[in-house]
Amino acid sequence: MQILLIAFVLILGGASEKPPHRAMPPFYRIVSHDGRDTSYLFGTLHLLESSYVDTMPRVMAALGRADEVVGELVLDSIATGDIMQSFLSGPPLDSLLTESEYKQVKAAVKKFAPVPMMLLNNVEPIVLYTLLLEGMYAKAYPENQKTHVEMDMFFENEAKNAGKSVIGLESADDQLGVLDSVPLPEQIDELMDLVSHPKKAGQQMDKMLANYGAGKISEILDDPSFGSFSPEEMRSLIYDRNKKWLDTLPKLMNGHKLFIAVGAGHLPGKQGLAEGMKKLGFYVTPQSPY
Repeated sequence: MQILLIAFVLILGGASEKPPHRAMPPFYRIVSHDGRDTSYLFGTLHLLESSYVDTMPRVMAALGRADEVVGELVLDSIATGDIMQSFLSGPPLDSLLTESEYKQVKAAVKKFAPVPMMLLNNVEPIVLYTLLLEGMYAKAYPENQKTHVEMDMFFENEAKNAGKSVIGLESADDQLGVLDSVPLPEQIDELMDLVSHPKKAGQQMDKMLANYGAGKISEILDDPSFGSFSPEEMRSLIYDRNKKWLDTLPKLMNGHKLFIAVGAGHLPGKQGLAEGMKKLGFYVTPQSPY
């Protein structure tokens, strides 16, 4: 469960919480070597919605000044439809699980996900995991379900409403490939861990949210209570994607002011986007969102 939890909320593009007092999520200003172009990089948490960021004046100002908004994926209906069509064509869940496991999953779906189990029998375990995780969060924090617009979608909607372009760093097929890199047996194991220990999942989400609000992204990735990534998982989920994005972003930033919003797990560390942009000659400085 831990690896998928981190992957979905920190790394991939997922329920709302009002920001704690003076929340400090990862937010950077990026200035070109000649000082002419200024862009901003914001690390998102895919479980949180627009109400987390729309009260942060410097984030909103950076979004307003941008010529274009860049995200992991353009979250339009076509891309989402492509992804879901692929995920809905998996092997029957009742053939992958024991009878006891299937009953356990069915009970969790009834409690946390507003979708009949009969419609979910052919979804991949990784998708069912996501639906349950979001349902658990929504049930635990009903007072925070205000806009029902995830922060990644919020940034893209704001751009479109202002007549600005939205650019995706990846295609739907790219993201499908990343998710498919998680082996099916591991998906099943972590799905069963989630439905067997929902209270533990809630505690881990609380801890992750607190660390995110404090800007402690590296601590989340390194926290043994969330499990650990294998070198192969780190490469496929983070490092390989960062390398591709670092090839693309300087070209997009040439003569343009960008607001870049990607999963916060992509920002920290020696192979993170912040250090990567510095190595490319950009001036990268952390910013307060207020």
